[in-house]
Amino acid sequence: MASSFLLEADKATWPDTVQGTRQLYDNWAKTYDPELKQHGYNGPTATVKALVKWVPDKTARVMDIACGTGLIGEELLKEGYSSIDGLDMSAESIKICKEKNIYGRLVCSEVTTNRLDIDNDTYDATVCVGCFVPHHMNEECFPELARITKPGGFLVITMKQAYFDTSEDYNYGGKFEAAIQSMVQQGKWEVVARDHVEGYFGEHNGVTLVFKIM
Repeated sequence: MASSFLLEADKATWPDTVQGTRQLYDNWAKTYDPELKQHGYNGPTATVKALVKWVPDKTARVMDIACGTGLIGEELLKEGYSSIDGLDMSAESIKICKEKNIYGRLVCSEVTTNRLDIDNDTYDATVCVGCFVPHHMNEECFPELARITKPGGFLVITMKQAYFDTSEDYNYGGKFEAAIQSMVQQGKWEVVARDHVEGYFGEHNGVTLVFKIM
């Protein structure tokens, strides 16, 4: 049986405040890894596969946004990436990341329209996995993700297909696609790939979006 945390995730009944969401992840941190692995979470693997294709240089500096307890970092390390930083809003998740000794710099922060404590053009690649979820990150943070990524670098986003589809009402709807195209029109990035992810999370499929920063 799925945990109460996973049931909330599947039903999109997350807290509707930053503080509430942070507390949920703090409470979940110790069991997060085994629960997601048990229920077939394929997001990290799909994302790293895309990164290998678009950023084959294993010395590239990578930022793992909403790194959680380090599942994506583990996959990056397995593929040979050696310069990985992470950011997450949950202090308890950050503690677990530190124990894994995967990341260089770890930043504890939510991602909104506010400026992160990261310089412009810092990363060769930025990855975001499973964080575009109702009451989590949304399309308003696109400019900030582009800002911290170097021109010519790549942003890779993997998310549940239903949250991306404009036909579904998961607080994203057409806003997500419209924001993507707005960034294209502003010359901030170009869309270089949209890949289907079979079995992204259990029976749910996903999509991996790859943007080249301009």
